Amino acid sequence: MMHSLWHDLFALGLPVAEKVLRPVLIYLFLIIGLRFAGKRELAQLNTFDFVVLMTLSNTVQNGIIGDDNSVSGAMIGAASLLIVNALVVRLLFQHPKLEHRTLDFVEPAKPLLVRRNLQLG
Repeated sequence: MMHSLWHDLFALGLPVAEKVLRPVLIYLFLIIGLRFAGKRELAQLNTFDFVVLMTLSNTVQNGIIGDDNSVSGAMIGAASLLIVNALVVRLLFQHPKLEHRTLDFVEPAKPLLVRRNLQLG
């Protein structure tokens, strides 16, 4: 009985490569999807946006973990997400031009509300 419990907790239901690839694909999909949804900053979220964001995590859960409900599988999926995010942040930090281009894609420029024409002289 005890062996079955440990096996159920830690035996992977999917290959490790698939456990790593699934969260990476979902990460990229969500970055692009949230970009096209038009939200640039968390401060712009209203209550309805927050509810959608929270339900998104539940919606993509099976896409990330597949048919695997093991603790090991969850740890691999979470670690994959954290590693991908850390690599993206580090890459953007080390390459300012790339960061600027990426931010233009992820966070488009804010619209100009007021233009001042100053004439000196």
